[in-house]
Amino acid sequence: MDMILLFLLVGCITGFFAGLLGIGGGAIIVPVVMYVVSQQAIPTDMVMKIALSTSFSVIIFSTASSAYSHNKHKAILWQQFPLLSIGTIIGMLVGTFLVQKMSNTILQIVFCIFMVYTIYGLLTKKKEAERIENVKDPIVSKLALTSGGSLIGFISSFIGIAGGTITIPLLSHWGFNTRKCIATSSMIGVIIASIGTIMGVIYGWNQTNIDDYYFGFIYLPAFIGISITSILFAPVGVKVAYRLPIPRVRQIFALFLLSVVLKMMYTLISA
Repeated sequence: MDMILLFLLVGCITGFFAGLLGIGGGAIIVPVVMYVVSQQAIPTDMVMKIALSTSFSVIIFSTASSAYSHNKHKAILWQQFPLLSIGTIIGMLVGTFLVQKMSNTILQIVFCIFMVYTIYGLLTKKKEAERIENVKDPIVSKLALTSGGSLIGFISSFIGIAGGTITIPLLSHWGFNTRKCIATSSMIGVIIASIGTIMGVIYGWNQTNIDDYYFGFIYLPAFIGISITSILFAPVGVKVAYRLPIPRVRQIFALFLLSVVLKMMYTLISA
């Protein structure tokens, strides 16, 4: 019962931040699933792979719910999305293949490094004037969109995230409106999570048992519990994103991630 309540609470948090910041919540889901799974009779080298795959399976719903809400505001960059998604799929397929070849420790180190980068970005992000909502979108080449999508998918496959911490800065750098960046990031997250989930099931098919509540590398109790509440809370985050400035929320989220990284680093050092 305590485990189910934990997953439901995590779903509330991930759903809220998915809508607010255009992220999938993998930074929260991965450490929680890692902790729960590590208490079971699971081979060490499978723990991080299970955490990543389970994170992706949940992110499908949190990002889809977020994207649906953002689309009501007509904020998703549908013209640029096809090429971005093609690149993302390519990057995810290559990345998930490499993930299966890496040890649990290396994957944890990669996760910690990227979380430090994310925290730095959240805390040092300069205040920028919101670009005019109805300004014409910049023109970005097809090669740049596809290459950018590949980078997003490749990095995301190692971290179990929806790619928001990469997608949003990239789109913003190209000159798109900030809220459109967040909205489009949610839609890209659906692609990333879908590929990550499919690959997690395929690669883990003969390594886990459905009787132990595993579907490939997906831990079903976490998938069900977190998904339920994340779907409900993603629209709440979207409403906040369109009504309030979010610098303070970024700072609070960064401090939370810092505590997660420190805990994981302590686990690695003491192992």
